[in-house]
Amino acid sequence: MKVTLSWINEFLDLTQSPEEIDEALTLAGLEVDGVESEFGDTVFEISLTPNLGHCMSILGVARELSAAFQIPLKGREFQSEEEGSPSPFSAAIESSEKCMRYGGLLVRDIKVAPSPDWLSRRLEACAIRPVNNVVDVGNYVMLEFGQPLHMFDANKLSGHQLNIRSAPSPGEMVTLDEEKRSYPKGTLLICDEAKPVAFAGVMGDSSSAVSETTTDLFIEAAYFIPEAVRWTSKQLNLRSDSSSRFERGVDPEGAPRALNRAAQLLGEIAGGKVAPGRVDVLARPFTPPLIECHTSRVNQLLGTTLTQGEVSALLERLDLKIVKEEEDHLLVRIPSYRHDLSGEIDLVEEVGRLYGFNNIPPHRPLHVSSTLTHAPLYLFEERMRQILMGQGLQELLTCDLISPDQAKETLESTLSAEALIHVLHPASIEQSVLRPTLLPNLLEVVRFNLDRQNNSLAAYEVGKIHMKDGENYLEEATAAIVLTGSANPFYFGGNEREVDFFDLKGHVEDLLSALGIEGAQFSSSHLHSFHPGQQARLKKGKITLGSLGQVHPSHLTPLGITQPVFFAQVSLSDLMELCPDSLAASALSTFPGSQRDWTITLKHDAPVGELLAAARELSSPLVESISLRALFQSEKLGHDRKNVTLRFTYRSFKKTLSFEDVEADHKVLIQEVAKKLTDHVLLE
Repeated sequence: MKVTLSWINEFLDLTQSPEEIDEALTLAGLEVDGVESEFGDTVFEISLTPNLGHCMSILGVARELSAAFQIPLKGREFQSEEEGSPSPFSAAIESSEKCMRYGGLLVRDIKVAPSPDWLSRRLEACAIRPVNNVVDVGNYVMLEFGQPLHMFDANKLSGHQLNIRSAPSPGEMVTLDEEKRSYPKGTLLICDEAKPVAFAGVMGDSSSAVSETTTDLFIEAAYFIPEAVRWTSKQLNLRSDSSSRFERGVDPEGAPRALNRAAQLLGEIAGGKVAPGRVDVLARPFTPPLIECHTSRVNQLLGTTLTQGEVSALLERLDLKIVKEEEDHLLVRIPSYRHDLSGEIDLVEEVGRLYGFNNIPPHRPLHVSSTLTHAPLYLFEERMRQILMGQGLQELLTCDLISPDQAKETLESTLSAEALIHVLHPASIEQSVLRPTLLPNLLEVVRFNLDRQNNSLAAYEVGKIHMKDGENYLEEATAAIVLTGSANPFYFGGNEREVDFFDLKGHVEDLLSALGIEGAQFSSSHLHSFHPGQQARLKKGKITLGSLGQVHPSHLTPLGITQPVFFAQVSLSDLMELCPDSLAASALSTFPGSQRDWTITLKHDAPVGELLAAARELSSPLVESISLRALFQSEKLGHDRKNVTLRFTYRSFKKTLSFEDVEADHKVLIQEVAKKLTDHVLLE
């Protein structure tokens, strides 16, 4: 929000420099992002937190400066002479739970024209585009007092009775921005005797808008309940300067003052004449809330030693009236415009804010440890991060929201489109679906890096994926790895090697080893997100822990990625269930070992993992380890087969094994493995 110094000075006489005003506002919680000069005036750009709705006006900022510098506000009265026949307009509040007050007045004989220079310059300095004198008066009063106004062309309204009610059924309305908007049942509407003419507190209908031919004007000033305006705004996906103020709460006692100011300005710059008989309907009277405040509690929370008189004086500077005062007890009346004050803790904050948090002496803080332990899944996620980081992978953090196209492209056949969770009111279509996998996000990271000539990436992310199973919403913790580009840093003396499927598989195997999970196997898969023949499922028994592979080109081409990308994703909840509580260490044999190699011919599509699993299952106690030594394919061997060489290491804890012992054990083992392998795996 932007405010000008000359406008603030109309409410109080400031002698402080812009720098002093900047500091005072920032210390009061109204952070000043910048100070600039425009049209010969000083302009402050202020950031306001959502609880400071009462400061979204020149008057609101002036109140804060009045309290900070102890300068009284000027009393300003706005009067306009009423003339002509009485106004025929009346109003009825049918939805009293959503509208507390509705006011308005009729101004006749206005002349729509460009605004005078002083008004246009002041609006432009506050980042509001001037339109004409009528519209600009509405914006001017809103900026000045924080009370939104709506200007109806009185001659375009059907009848003279306005009704504030909730929509009994869905409907449509063309708003001032010329957009046709559908609204649901329950939307708070302003209706004339024939149709709805405005979304209450948000935006008006174009059919009753002010135009160059407008001569009679009905000005609306109301107090709509913040929750009702916010609900309408979210349902319509429409925000305006008006709705942002109503949502934070305007002054329910401020409508008459805003109408008087608007009538005065329209009389001065548009020749308007105010008709006698104003509309002011109260659904229920406003009762200022009373809050108890204890001086001892203030000092305890702030770490101060303020007296009760000092606390009272600070509160009264903020227009908070002390209606009852006893020992260590104050009863405080809250002004109508302070919707952010609802309990004693809020008054404590106000005292600290005005006293100055920078003036409170520091004390050694008291530390109280929680008796609650961390969630097991959280600790496991942290452990995963440490393991993956130890593998030389860089951590990534991406958003849980993706586009519908990304979600559908990466959705596997095991999940239907109904499993996707769509955001009800997304800020952007590009972030409107909760991701069912981490793949889209990591591909975007790859594209981002490639566009900036960083062609090699080895990274991981630990995050959540989301899906729906009927009426149940599921959230699962996962970890993903993405690799692309060079497998090792550039070295002038050697050849660079690109990452491949086995680099990715090695990272997953190292992860399982670090977790102490044994017996997991890689089996063939047919997922459309991966390249055929370059993918696998990770399983342990009947549990599928994850999947890995080379990303299919159909996912890479739309992103402009021309180099291979490898991706793996595992379920953390499943890994955590399989992870042993502790890892056992065993003694090393002091006797030498003996190695034997065995080469076997397999079908070209047979998983080597099945061969390794069978050999390990059938091995004797003398076998220390079994590993893949070599994999060979050639035209001479045949395109439908491959040679696999396994290395067996034999060792005893009791003696040095003889050649005959090793040979006998090895012969039995390879015969048993050959028998176990089915005909579709072993190629004679």
